[in-house]
This record gives sequence, C-alpha cells and structure tokens, in this order.
Amino acid sequence: MFATLYSTLQLLTLLILSPILLPWALISAKYRQRIPWRLGLGIGHLATDLRPGPRVWIHALSVGEMASAKPLITLLRQEMPEVVILLSATTRGGEMAALRLRMDNLVDLQVPFPFDLPWVTDSFVRLLRPDLFVLVETDFWPNLMSRLRRQGIPALLINGRITGGSLSWYRRLRPLFAPLFQGFSKISMQTADGAKALASFGVNPAQIAVCGNLKYDIPPAKPSKHGKPPLGRSQLGLGPGPLLVAGSTHEGEEDILMAALVALRQDIPELAMVIAPRQIERARQIVALAKSHGLSCHLRTNQGNHPPAQLVVLDTLGELAQVYQLADLAFVGGSLVPEGGHNPLEPAALAKPVLFGPEMTDFAEISQSLLAAGGAMEVKVSTVPTIMAQLLSDTRQRQEMGQRAKQLVDSQRGAARRTLELIRETIAAHG
Repeated sequence: MFATLYSTLQLLTLLILSPILLPWALISAKYRQRIPWRLGLGIGHLATDLRPGPRVWIHALSVGEMASAKPLITLLRQEMPEVVILLSATTRGGEMAALRLRMDNLVDLQVPFPFDLPWVTDSFVRLLRPDLFVLVETDFWPNLMSRLRRQGIPALLINGRITGGSLSWYRRLRPLFAPLFQGFSKISMQTADGAKALASFGVNPAQIAVCGNLKYDIPPAKPSKHGKPPLGRSQLGLGPGPLLVAGSTHEGEEDILMAALVALRQDIPELAMVIAPRQIERARQIVALAKSHGLSCHLRTNQGNHPPAQLVVLDTLGELAQVYQLADLAFVGGSLVPEGGHNPLEPAALAKPVLFGPEMTDFAEISQSLLAAGGAMEVKVSTVPTIMAQLLSDTRQRQEMGQRAKQLVDSQRGAARRTLELIRETIAAHG
C-alpha cells in the first residue's frame, strides 16, 4: 500500500515539475549526460561481457560514502577474487570520487544508479542481475528495495549510523522506513549505540551487527602518486615556515581563518596557510577574499614565479591528503558553519593535531572519540586564533596530539574485515 502511494506521489511530482526539470536537464551539461543513463537508456550493453561469478552491487551516495567503501572493496577484491563487483553512486561527485580513488582498478563495472521509478529499477535489476546489493551508510530508495525483495536478492546496509535527528525522522515516517529496514538481511552499524537506537526503532536485533566505522580503515595517503615526486612546499609556492592547512572549508569559514592568520602572523611572521575549499569552484572568490585581508595569495594551479605566499588556495582534486602531510596544524572545515563537518580522520591518520568547530554532527562519533583521546581540539569562532597560537607555540603538545590522533585511528581499524565476513556469510546463505 505504502509503495503504491510512494510511486503515485513520485509520478505526480514529476508531472507537475516537468516544465521546470526538463529545460534545466537539457541546459545543464552534467545532468544532460547523466539523466539518460540513470533512466536506463543505452545501458543494455554494460553487463553483457562480465565474467562469471557472484555479482555484488555496492552503492554509495556521494564522495564520503565512496571513500568509506574503498577499504572494503579493496579487501573484497583481494580475498574473494571470484566476486564480480559492480559499483554505483547517486551523485556525480560520488562517480568522480570513484575515478579519483582509482576504484576502476578494483571493480568489474561502474554503473549509473537508477532513478527510483518502478520501471527503471526493474530494468536495472534485470540487466545487472546482482546476487547481493550492498548499501553504504544511507541513501534509501523504496522502489529499488522492493524490486530486490521481490526477486529474492539479499541486501546489506553497511557502515550504518543514526543521529538523534535521523532517528526522529525515522519515527515520524515509520510507514516508509520500517519496511525499508526490514528489507535488509543484515544492517551493520558503526557503533553499539547506533545498534541500540536502531533496535529501539523496532528493527529485529538479529538483523543488526556492529562492525565499526569503515572510515578508520582508509589508509593514509602515500607521499606520491603515479610515480610523481612527493608534493612539497616549493610546488605549492610556500616558504619554509610553520603551516596551517584548512581542509574542506565552506563559505563563511575562510573569512574567520584569514582573520586568524593575520592576527597570528603578528607574532609568527613566517606562518602560512593552505585553504582547500569543499567546492573548488569557489577558489577564485577565496583568493579575492584573501587580498581583502591584505594577504598575498595565489591558486595552487597558478603559483608561477611569485615570492612565497602567505596563503595558497588548493584548487585541485586529490591533493589534500598530501598537503595535510606538510601541515604543522590541521583544521577540518564545515564545522564552524552548520554544514555537519567533514572527516577528521585523514589528518589524524597522518599524526597531525586536528582542530574543528562545534558543527560536527555528520562525524559526531569520530570527533568525540578524537577529543576523548586527546588527538583533537574543538574551536569556536572566538577561540580560533588563541587555540592556534597556543598549539603553534608548543611543538611538544602538537606532536603529542598528533600521536594520540594516529593511535586512535590505528586502534579502530578492522571494520572492513568484519564487514567482509558479513558479505561472505550472506553470499553463502543465498548461494
């Protein structure tokens, strides 16, 4: 009954909004290219040449979920080479992240993710013929789950997490979410508290496992990629002084960080900063903002023969981890503004002392663990310069924080292997 109502509302919404959506889709190149594929048009050839073996379709919403999936996919490829791995992402950012993370070397086929329309999900399931569907963290689609269930195809939800806000939504929309959770053979949660919250929603405890957080298994970045020399300060156009690196920043945060840099340089004139905006399209806007603060600044891709800069804006993809390696102190963005924060484990795994703001709801468990371990400190807008000054003046404290951060990451590894065992057991049970 609810599935019928859901599909009917979808169709009505599409009909009402089609005069707006169609021109928008035709004008925007990124949507014009993806929409036909997500509707299943022209994809009939994709799965025709796949080798034999059990097919595991792994789906990640976007960039963060794709990064979480990589340690598991790496282990799955190593330990179950007979498995045919299909990989999809909902967003274009997720698809590009898969390429940037070189997932094409690990999976047999990267596929578009279907729009959750009954006839579209039916055609995708018929075409791909998965033996197991694995959903990473979130991104529930009722029609796809219904189709998998009707076909007797098991589904796993892995790396699950529940915040107080999401649990409240689940309870309000129980008719939608209860059948979705029931449709999974197993639900692997990051924490025991998450498992208890899910059970309180009414999910059968026998369905729930606690495997840990896959993000802890993401390996630290290597010093160089594809045979290139390690990224150094000179390549960024930086001098030899202390370096602050602010990763995944959002609008509103750069102004706070630049004001702190100006204040800190009064006592540490050789101090420099690298800002890596979450959206690199904002890079030139950030350069202009830096100049309004009186800071010498250039883009990573346009350092030229300028003298060493006081601030560099990273306008490239895939280099942030290498830049973190150069940092004396790391700040994780999306946390001084209400964006939910970003993953602090990347600098932590490199033994860097980590700072973030109070808005870390998307990484609440990880950020609290880092704070408890003494590997991170929380800052507010008013305390950014004072806490940075304190740490920059105390080399020993920075080193101890960095080591504690790395020790926490190392102690929490193993989620990928535990999740792999769930996959192995599920394939064996339904083989």
